[in-house]
Amino acid sequence: MPIDKELYRRAYAAIGQWKEAEWIEQLQHASRLSSREAWQQYVELIEFGWRLCPQQSEWQHGQKLDDLARYHERVQKLETWRRARARSP
Repeated sequence: MPIDKELYRRAYAAIGQWKEAEWIEQLQHASRLSSREAWQQYVELIEFGWRLCPQQSEWQHGQKLDDLARYHERVQKLETWRRARARSP
């Protein structure tokens, strides 16, 4: 049975529109998150990743914790900078 090319094109276009709408919704939702909520989601994502890779060594675990702390520090600096820029005319 041959493939209905027009039906395939329409389905592919619909999937593309759906994925784009989903992406836009994610972007809009992300802008509504507070810094604390965004950080919590990031930490949960990291923890999920760690559960997928349980065989990491103590050194790797310590390194990831250090990286996570360094990232959090940089996010806080960026948030401070953003707030300072938002207040100035």
